[in-house]
Amino acid sequence: MSLSVPFATFALVASLLGTGPAPGGASDRIAVVGDADDEAIVRQLRAELSALGFEVLAPEAPAEGDELWADDLGAVAAIRVVEHEALEIHIADRVAGKSVRHRVAIPQPHTEEDARIVAMRAIELLRASLREPQEAPVVSPPPPRPSPPSTPSTPSPPRPAAPRFFIHLAPAVAGSPGGLGPSLHALLGLRWMPHRHLGLAIQALAPTVGTVASGPEGTARIHTALVLAGLHVSFVRSSARWQPDAGVGIGPAFLRMRGSAAPAYGDATEVVASAAFAARFGLAVAVHPRVRLRLDGHIGALVPRPLVRFAGRTVADWGRPFGIGALGVEIVLP
Repeated sequence: MSLSVPFATFALVASLLGTGPAPGGASDRIAVVGDADDEAIVRQLRAELSALGFEVLAPEAPAEGDELWADDLGAVAAIRVVEHEALEIHIADRVAGKSVRHRVAIPQPHTEEDARIVAMRAIELLRASLREPQEAPVVSPPPPRPSPPSTPSTPSPPRPAAPRFFIHLAPAVAGSPGGLGPSLHALLGLRWMPHRHLGLAIQALAPTVGTVASGPEGTARIHTALVLAGLHVSFVRSSARWQPDAGVGIGPAFLRMRGSAAPAYGDATEVVASAAFAARFGLAVAVHPRVRLRLDGHIGALVPRPLVRFAGRTVADWGRPFGIGALGVEIVLP
């Protein structure tokens, strides 16, 4: 995508700011600050301001709570992206001799068109400070009169809280290289995120279609179920569209084996319990503010290893190691 400003956008901005800033000095300097995650909006702002003749500065991000950072740069205004969720605009008010601040919310998640609209709203807010001195008529000073009470500024809207609770539903395939084929399962997951990057998760794997072991003694159908609880680590903010994450878990596992014996052998049903240890790697993509598509992969082991025996003979085993793959939907709870 080119960094040049489309003609229609340039005409609209030029109509807002009139003839633009006078060259030289701080009156034509505007600082724009953002990191790599805010590239689209920062690029749009810098392109439009440069096309209008401003000298665009790209300083380091200011310290938290620094209200005078635009003055320190010798700039008439400064724009920075706060928490990837809003533009904060500091403008040097040349009439009142103080700095004023505005805030423009950024839609989450946002597109290139959203970046263009947010940049235009920020430039509209610059208009009053940058244009008023040029248009003020030259008149004699009015007689002194009491100053009217100042109107309190409208408080910035509160930033929406990051989501804390998630539900994950997915079909899953599980397998282990012990002589048994893959089996189909239903996966249900719950997650609680008290911190933006760390949380607790629990996942339950319920059997739907099992696998079969066979031998001269007969056949056995095996169904596997397990529960994993542990730590969830998110590598990006919850507002990002693509969200890689990982986790570890531990919990019980159960193998139910139901045998159908050949003649001279007896049928049997047995349930074997083990402890499951697993690591998980996942990737979610937001398709709606409260809906995500989610892909997960687990790798782990069962201790002790469950064995499938026919008449005292081991014909298969499961869980050293095991793997699970799941593709489903994650719902963000309000």
